[in-house]
Amino acid sequence: MQNLKVVDISAWQTKLNWQALKENNIQGIIIKIGEYAHLDEMFISHVNNAVAYNLPYGIYYYAHASTINEAIDESNWIDKQIKTYLNGQNPPLGIWYDAEDKSMLKNKINVAYMIGNFINRLNELNYNYVGLYSSYNWLTNIIDLNLLADYIPIWSAQYYHENSFKLEYPDRICKIWQYTDHKQIDDMILDCNIYYK
Repeated sequence: MQNLKVVDISAWQTKLNWQALKENNIQGIIIKIGEYAHLDEMFISHVNNAVAYNLPYGIYYYAHASTINEAIDESNWIDKQIKTYLNGQNPPLGIWYDAEDKSMLKNKINVAYMIGNFINRLNELNYNYVGLYSSYNWLTNIIDLNLLADYIPIWSAQYYHENSFKLEYPDRICKIWQYTDHKQIDDMILDCNIYYK
């Protein structure tokens, strides 16, 4: 099966040319749902456009949890938003926990504990495709992957000529590779990813 070209978007992208995305063979969208328990200002518009242009979408949440309870609170907040805005449906390209902010480190608990509890909580709530987004640096130096179940899909960000994480961790499910934050598509500059089928 062919890999997909996917872009990820947030409130920074206020004037997307959705027709140009389709014409440039973008095959999926991952949309920021929010952070600090606040809905991203463009979330509803982006979801509506993804549906209108028949583009499968996923969602991501920018994490700040520095304790297990805070991570569970974040997952419960996401559940509430999905029930409110997405009719409780699993987004076809997954729910992603964006773990890259230094605020997660302030209590000196390994980030893997927050990630694992966030994902477990959403799995308990019957979301069957929940994964981790992070940079190659965090995945290899900060997050203790030994504390995370091997069934968790990973979206690795590394602006490089190859996906080192996928090569170095063949036993992990590397589902998406964000290979640039500066892809020009028409008159738009976007994060671009390969979504492995």
